[in-house]
Amino acid sequence: MSPEQQRALFENTARAINGASQRTVERHIANCTQADPAYGEGVRKAIEALAAGDL
Repeated sequence: MSPEQQRALFENTARAINGASQRTVERHIANCTQADPAYGEGVRKAIEALAAGDL
């Protein structure tokens, strides 16, 4: 995937999980990290950006 595609994936994932319980969010990030550490980190950062109003 290109960097732009990766960013879109991270941001779409963050938007999709928005409103879920913290436990669910943490579990999803852990699952993403198991698949690929960069994926988990990207999703975590996108979730934080969404929470801060930066997304």
